[in-house]
Amino acid sequence: MHVNHPIWLRTVSTPGAVVFAIMFALESLARASLATVIPLQAYGLLQEARDVSVLYFGVGVTGLIGSFTIPLLIRRFRRRWVYSMGVGFFILAAALLATGTLAGQVSGMLVRAFATASTNIALSLYVMDYIRKRDLVRSEPLKLMFSAFAWTGGPFLGVFLYREVAPWAPEAVSAGSAALLLAYFWYLRLQENPAVAAATRPPPNPIKSIARFLAQPRLRLAWLIPFGRSSWWAMFFVYPPLYMVQSGVGELAGALLVSVGNALLIFTPLVGRAAERYGLRRLIIGALAAAGICSLLAVVFFAVPAAVAASLLGAAIAAAVLDAVGNIPFLRSVHPYERPQMTTVFRTYIDFSELLPAALFALMLTFFDMRAVFATSGIVMLGIALIARHLPRRM
Repeated sequence: MHVNHPIWLRTVSTPGAVVFAIMFALESLARASLATVIPLQAYGLLQEARDVSVLYFGVGVTGLIGSFTIPLLIRRFRRRWVYSMGVGFFILAAALLATGTLAGQVSGMLVRAFATASTNIALSLYVMDYIRKRDLVRSEPLKLMFSAFAWTGGPFLGVFLYREVAPWAPEAVSAGSAALLLAYFWYLRLQENPAVAAATRPPPNPIKSIARFLAQPRLRLAWLIPFGRSSWWAMFFVYPPLYMVQSGVGELAGALLVSVGNALLIFTPLVGRAAERYGLRRLIIGALAAAGICSLLAVVFFAVPAAVAASLLGAAIAAAVLDAVGNIPFLRSVHPYERPQMTTVFRTYIDFSELLPAALFALMLTFFDMRAVFATSGIVMLGIALIARHLPRRM
């Protein structure tokens, strides 16, 4: 007997834009609920903003090195197991962070970095398997819109639970979200493209993968754009909350600033429409420039917390635009037969965006105050805006 399932059930169970948006949203909640808690926990243990930057630098180095093992794991164990392992590591990271010790903090951050790399690479491969290139300008903003709910409520909820309920409460939310994601993933039973599935030939050499990536100008440029965006968000999650604490406004105000900034992701489907109408290249360049200018305004109004918050929210609007479309140049440029290797190299923008700013800011904060952080972020975004002019005009 034939059964007609409701349309919504087919939509959430058939691989496509909505399914990947749901998966990304659940992963985002697992990360967002701890995004502002982790730097506050680290600050409470270390007592210095510079030492927090050093810790993020060390985690970034380790995470970057570890991410290059992921293609090897995909070829050996297949993608579904690597993705499942990554989600499981989110649960383990939450447990370690909940201990409230320096050892638990460091190990939890390291495990969380590897979990993020594993799920990011595997999900990107699934997206490229199931979403056509011309549909990316619609599917990518949809994915960001779904995740906006997590990134809007998660940072504030995490700090609220941490301060008002129990120190381990945000970790419980993170672990629960990851468990739900794992159950949903196995319900979907996603299939892999044979071109990127496990094979019997020798695994790719990471050094050769990097060389191959750097030999392609479009991939180099496609890496630089999300690196700038991710660097700005890495700064936004750590230093504005610390600025609010240092300026006397309070921890909840810093968490609220981060939540409001991420709420702007709700409007990313409009960005997809704008990209279709005005062109991806023009939108990316404009968003980079706007983020840079607004970040510099935070330096100008540094003595007024409300004005700093307004300036950073203006930059967050531009960063949200880049979130919606910033990865599309890579997704359109990479060759199908080398997706696992090139995706691994591409997603190092995440590690470098945490590694390089953390190292630079740790050095700067030894001699200057937080104005140097906001100024550097703005200058970097303006510089990348100039380089982004080399994007193909037809893109």
